[in-house]
Amino acid sequence: MSFFAERLTVLDNPRADRVRRVSGLVGRSARSRSGLMLIEGPQAVRELVTHRGECVRDVYVRQDAWDAHADVVEAARRVTRWVHPVTPEVSAALSGDSQGICAVASLDALSRELPEPRVGETIVVLAQGRDPGNVGTIIRTADAFGAVGVVAVAGTVDTASPKVVRSSAGSVFHIPVCVVPSFAHARALIHGRSAALLGTSGGAGSLSLSDLLVQGVSARSRLSQSHAWVFGNEARGLSGDEMRLCDALVSIPMTGDAESLNVASAAATCLFASQTVRGLERQVALAAQRGARD
Repeated sequence: MSFFAERLTVLDNPRADRVRRVSGLVGRSARSRSGLMLIEGPQAVRELVTHRGECVRDVYVRQDAWDAHADVVEAARRVTRWVHPVTPEVSAALSGDSQGICAVASLDALSRELPEPRVGETIVVLAQGRDPGNVGTIIRTADAFGAVGVVAVAGTVDTASPKVVRSSAGSVFHIPVCVVPSFAHARALIHGRSAALLGTSGGAGSLSLSDLLVQGVSARSRLSQSHAWVFGNEARGLSGDEMRLCDALVSIPMTGDAESLNVASAAATCLFASQTVRGLERQVALAAQRGARD
């Protein structure tokens, strides 16, 4: 049903205090003070209301987007009564990147605790990732390829940032992101889960990702055991200290002329390799079960 049929009140003052408070949530200090975050775009809002509906405060929908995003509006109205039609001017004042729909939620919408350890799990460690687009994309990739969580070292961009949330396509509402004060703390957390730290580096003495894939599910394969991929700063990569704290360094073979991969592309390559080995392990286990029955 359209808001015209229901005669809902349209918010039409782009200078209203409410609008100013919502748009201010792009800043980290405003989020910290209020305990709230801004979610922009239909995909991110859809994932918010589907997976963290209890945390939703308000949803704002541009008049001409109400019917275009009817499924998101319907899902939002199942979790909150505060779904507001707004004029194009108010929509633009709330967010310049909302594609006509944005939401406000409590910061509790983001899970900060990793699940209980399980054998063969994959985790991502972000060592001071500063670019919101890359960080959001890596979180989305970790979610897509079955990682159990992300560990963000202090200095990494705030994962409640609207740009991170938008780049993750809402994956921040599926996968936990645990923030730790230092790389040493991240190392202790990963080792406490009986997992190895695999740093991504093309340096001397590094293992080849191709070789790790060829080893597959053998006992020698790092990818058949619990492990955490470590991705460094976009400009500098991993520092010397961070590389020394890793249990192994892994390089990604490249046959073309490019000097290196973007960190988000490297993350996708490594996480796909981990998923591939987990899939091989399942196939081997199923084959063994069938053999035992025969």
